[in-house]
Amino acid sequence: MPTNATRAKNGTPARSVARLVDIAHEAGVSTSTAGRVLRNSHLPVAPAVAQKVREVAQRLGYVPNVAARNLRGAQPRTIGLVVGDMLDPYYGTVAEAVTERAESVHGFLAVVCNIQRDPSLELKYCQRLWEHRVAGLILTGGGFDQHLHAAELGRLARSMQAAGVTVCTLGPRLIDAPMFCVDNALAGRMAATQLLAAGHRRIGVVNGHARSETGRLRLAGCLDALKEAGTRVQLCEVDYRADAVKAALPGLLARTPRITAILATSDFMSQAVVGCLQALGVAIPRQISVVGMRGTDLSSLSVRITSVDVQIAESSRAALDYIAGRTTGSAKALPVLVPLLSPGDTLAPPG
Repeated sequence: MPTNATRAKNGTPARSVARLVDIAHEAGVSTSTAGRVLRNSHLPVAPAVAQKVREVAQRLGYVPNVAARNLRGAQPRTIGLVVGDMLDPYYGTVAEAVTERAESVHGFLAVVCNIQRDPSLELKYCQRLWEHRVAGLILTGGGFDQHLHAAELGRLARSMQAAGVTVCTLGPRLIDAPMFCVDNALAGRMAATQLLAAGHRRIGVVNGHARSETGRLRLAGCLDALKEAGTRVQLCEVDYRADAVKAALPGLLARTPRITAILATSDFMSQAVVGCLQALGVAIPRQISVVGMRGTDLSSLSVRITSVDVQIAESSRAALDYIAGRTTGSAKALPVLVPLLSPGDTLAPPG
């Protein structure tokens, strides 16, 4: 039976990719001239010659070999983004901000790797992105054990930086690299202060128990504020999964039946807490108020969560801009990103 692809003697599809030398030969020009045209070089080429080269390239289906170009010393135009879990809207917001800005503003290709909250996969993907000669690497954080392979990640990051790769993070990651995020301890304090200002004193705190530096700082900030106010806190630490929150929250409410408010230290936890309370028939905020962290678009929820906006999209775009600036020698000073209060419908004085 005939097929669209010819086959080599071993039965595998034969190579049929047009090369630069093929374009040059067909157009009757030198390889260097064809290369200048197809790279949009500033070096002059006669308009008629350039037009002929482009027509041949289109007819033969020529696609530039970016990997080979990078190996020849061209400035790489690819950046790597390593995210914790694409099912978490937080990381979706990061990926959207980075990929959109990479293409629309800087002409970069952003390659997104999902580690599924597995720190060993993070190491593997960082190494593979380096092997693909990315110009820069953005590491996210949160929701997984960041201490388990911290020393190995630090060594890998230093090696990449020494090789010219710009490495940066969207949160504290225990490595020496520029960090683009708000003050997470301040964000935690601001969330607690909103509850205190509304008059709440019987407060539960829901936090992820994975060894995440971002979660640790937010928890420390909110606990410090609550302690200073003389508030007794019920801490509930769970995995970063909606089903884990659903399983743990009834126990928190049973231990503290007079609780009037819950503070969640992440965007994902905030949404999970609201969903669980609604499923239990708890009136928000008449019976229990909820304050959380906001980094994603929560418009899909039936209620606007009162939160602290941790500026994740802005942080992501700033990290991408920094990498792009480093490739051209025009990187600016790191921006100061400040958490903002985000009003919602889940906070009211205790009944």
